[in-house]
Amino acid sequence: MTENTNPQHKRILGVDGGGSKTIAWIADVVQSSGQRKFELEVLGRGHAGPSNPRSVGFDAAFANLETAISMARGQMPDMSSRNDTAIDTACLSLAGAGRKEEQDRIRQWADANSLAEKTIVIDDVEPLRFAAIYEQSQLGDANPASWENSITLVVGTGSIACGRNGERLSIRAGGWGYLLGDEGSGFSIGLAGLQSLCKSHDRGEAATAFQKAMLQRVGLNSSTELVPFMYQTPLPRAQVAELSEVVIGFANNDATAEKILADSIHAMAELVNTAAQRLELEHRSYSLALSGGIVSNHPAVVAQLMRALELKQLSPLAVHIVRDPIYGALSLARQK
Repeated sequence: MTENTNPQHKRILGVDGGGSKTIAWIADVVQSSGQRKFELEVLGRGHAGPSNPRSVGFDAAFANLETAISMARGQMPDMSSRNDTAIDTACLSLAGAGRKEEQDRIRQWADANSLAEKTIVIDDVEPLRFAAIYEQSQLGDANPASWENSITLVVGTGSIACGRNGERLSIRAGGWGYLLGDEGSGFSIGLAGLQSLCKSHDRGEAATAFQKAMLQRVGLNSSTELVPFMYQTPLPRAQVAELSEVVIGFANNDATAEKILADSIHAMAELVNTAAQRLELEHRSYSLALSGGIVSNHPAVVAQLMRALELKQLSPLAVHIVRDPIYGALSLARQK
């Protein structure tokens, strides 16, 4: 039986919220006696719609946060024997909450609703490093010190890299959004696919099987329907990002799809390279945490990314694909 060396009962709440969903877990911290390693005993899980305040607004974000957290509380077992259902620390890791203005407003909501004795509000990128450390520790093959020099690459609907070095210098690269950046992201891959279709139409070429598959994926019959589809309000970002699945699926047998994917992988590698240069990691060992649907769901893409980094002489010492980003929020809540 694991001995809990902490004389006080500690309960924490972690929330991972983005542009499509919100996940909330409530957990107890189980500390191994005489060891730095800890485990999280998850007591309740909840989920709801998006909670990115910049994309859905604060009212909708707060409503979905409340739904997910209430669901997690409702799943908790009977704790009457402990007589302790209060949450000591909560960490809300939310997309669109990178600035102090958003963080202060979210923290005010949390305090007004007595969410926890202490609430941390942070964006959804920084905690991924801690999620990677925790998940690897559960596999028994991680040395947390190896993550002192680290880069986190997120490639989902959007893209961003962040990192830190042993001197605790932290930087970010990318994350400018679909109009200014997000190179290598699902949206940029899907958009490049649609742009190729437009160019083929201008040349009077018949749509290829790859291009027909893209149209079918978004429910269109011809390229002439792309204008009303793309220039609607709000922009169909999620649908365009989903087209990345079509591009990746055709990359082995369609030259256009192959080039789009190759360019995207180059952009991903360049994000890592930019972060490494700013952190002065070019000649140091570093660990790489990966997150987002493009890398989480496609091992072949990760393999190609590793080859691209090798060509830049930037092969990481360790690579971990984050399975549950919420472990990052829970780890930060536990630390605080």
